[in-house]
Amino acid sequence: MKKRVLFGVLIILLILNLSFIIAQENETVEDKAYECLEDKVGDCSSLTSFEDKIFSLLAIGECKDEVSSDLENKYDSNIKLTAQAILALDKVGVDTTTAETWLLSQNTTPESMDWLLQIESTEETTCTIDYGGWSFPNIIIREDKTISNPAGACLTKYGGGYWFKISSDCYTYEFEILCDKSFSTNLLYKKTTGSGSDTIYVSANTHTASAGGTTSEKVNSFCFGTPCDYEASLWAALVLNFKGYGVSSYLPYLITMADEIGNIKYLPESFLHSLTNNFRGDLLSKQLLDGSWEMPGGEGKYYDTALALLPFQNEDITEKTNTMNWLEEKQGTDGCWDSGNIRNTAFILYSIWPKGIISEEDDGIDCKDAGYFCMHSVSCDKAGGDVLSGYTGCFGTNICCSKEKVLESCSEQGGKVCSTGEKCSISTVDASDTSECCTDDCQPISETIPEKSECEKNNGTCKTQCSEDEKELDEDCKDYSDICCIEKEGTYWWIFVLIGLIILVVVGIIFKDKLRTFWFKIKSKFRKSKPGPRPGFPQPPGIPPQRARPRRVLPPSQRRPVRKPAQSQKRGDMDDVLKKLKEMGK
Repeated sequence: MKKRVLFGVLIILLILNLSFIIAQENETVEDKAYECLEDKVGDCSSLTSFEDKIFSLLAIGECKDEVSSDLENKYDSNIKLTAQAILALDKVGVDTTTAETWLLSQNTTPESMDWLLQIESTEETTCTIDYGGWSFPNIIIREDKTISNPAGACLTKYGGGYWFKISSDCYTYEFEILCDKSFSTNLLYKKTTGSGSDTIYVSANTHTASAGGTTSEKVNSFCFGTPCDYEASLWAALVLNFKGYGVSSYLPYLITMADEIGNIKYLPESFLHSLTNNFRGDLLSKQLLDGSWEMPGGEGKYYDTALALLPFQNEDITEKTNTMNWLEEKQGTDGCWDSGNIRNTAFILYSIWPKGIISEEDDGIDCKDAGYFCMHSVSCDKAGGDVLSGYTGCFGTNICCSKEKVLESCSEQGGKVCSTGEKCSISTVDASDTSECCTDDCQPISETIPEKSECEKNNGTCKTQCSEDEKELDEDCKDYSDICCIEKEGTYWWIFVLIGLIILVVVGIIFKDKLRTFWFKIKSKFRKSKPGPRPGFPQPPGIPPQRARPRRVLPPSQRRPVRKPAQSQKRGDMDDVLKKLKEMGK
C-alpha cells in the first residue's frame, strides 16, 4: 500500500512540475512584463522617481497615495510632471481640479510666431477694418488677391501684399472686417521671420459674410511656461484636452514649432495626432525597420516607442504588431525591458498592452459593451457626440463617445489608393469609400520588405542581451548596439527526461506483478550460486586441486524423521517415552 502511495505522489509531482514548466513556456510577453513590474514596484516604498510612480500608477494602478502626495507637496510647480500626474490620478478616480486649475494658469503668449490676416473675395472689393477704437476704410482687395494699402500700425502689408501682418503688440485686439462684396477672412501663422522656416499654416476657422456683412478675427495663441516650454506644452495640452478643456489656442504653437531641431526629440507627431487626428502618416513613417522608434537626443528606444504608439491604444495596426515582435525579442529574462527600467517598462505596458483599471467613479461597464465608442475627443466633436464619463475600456487619452466616429473619404483625409504591385509605406487607414486608404507614399511591394541582417540569415535574433537559454553568435545586427543570440542546443533536454521518468513510473505501476516475479527470479539466482571456480575454468596455479567430498549416507536408524503435523508429532513423542520406560523396567 505504501509503495502505491509513493508511486502516486511521485507521478503527481512530476506532472505538476512539467505543467509548471510548460505554463512558463506559454506565458505571454505582457504577462511576464506585468509580473516583473509588479515585483519591482511592490508597495511603492522603494521608488524614488516621481515618473516611476506616475507610470506605475498608469500601468498597474499602484502608488496612488504616493503620486497624490508628491504632486501636492513637491511637483506642483513642474508643468510636465503635473500633467502626467493628472492623467494617472484620473484613471483611479482621484479629484485633480486643483492641479488642473494651476496648469491652466501657466499659459503665456509665444514670442516666436508671426500672425497674418487674410481677406479673400471672388471679385475686387473695398473693405473697412476696425480695431482698438480706430477705423480704417477704403482697403481694396484686388482681383489678384493683393491689398491696396496697410490698415494702421497693427496691420502692415506682408508676403508681396497678399496678407496683413499683425503686430505682436496688437494680439489683444479684435479685428472687425466689413466689405461691399461677398468675402471670407481667416488667420494664418508661421515661425518668426528669420527663424529658418517659411511654412505658413492656416488656422482651422474661416469666417464668411455676404456683401455688407461683418467678420471678426482675433489672435488666440498660447503655450505653457515662461518662456514657452515645448515638451511641457505638449503634455499639458494632451492632458487638458483629455479632461475636456478646449486646447485649440495651443495648437498653432505646437504645430509651428514641431520641426524645430530642439523639439524633434519629443516626437511631437504623437501628441498632435491625439489632438487633431492628423499627423498619422508623419508619426508612423518614423518607425525603424526593427519595429521601434528612436528620436535623436530623445529618451531612448523604449520610451520613444511607447510614446509613438500612445494614440493607438484602442487600435490594431501593422506598426503595433511589428513593435510587439521587436519587444518580444528585447524582453529581459526577468520580464522587464531596458535592464529593468520601471518607467519605460510601465510606459510600454500602458501604451501597447493596457489593462483596465476600474476607479471608484466607474460603474464597471465597458464603453463598447454599452454600445458606445472609444476615440479621440476631436473625433467625437466631429461626430457631434457627447463625452461620456464613468465607462471603462477606453485607454490612454481616448474617451467614450456617444456617437460613432465619422469616416471621411480617402481624398478628404489627403490619401490615395495604391495601385496593383504597390503598397503603402505605412499601414492604411479606413475611409468612407475604401479600407485601403494610404495617407503616405505608395512604393513597390518588393521595397517594403526589409532586408534581413546577417544574424537573422543565420537563424539568430538581435537583442540587447542573450538569455540563459541562448548563446551569442558572431554575426552582425542592423542595430550596432545589439548582439546576435541563438538558442542553445539541448536547452529542453530536461523536459524529455521528465517525460521518460513519468512513462517509466506508469509502466511500473501497470506491470508491477510481473516485475515483482521477475525481480524474485533474479534474486533467487544470486542466492543459489556458490563460491569456487566456475565450470570449464582452469584452477589457479599453486593451489592443489580440490576433491569433491563423498556424500554421507546415514543408516536408517539415524535418519532424521520427517516433520509431521503438530498432532502426529505429539503422539510420536509419547510413544518414545513409553518405550524407554519399558526398557528401564526390564
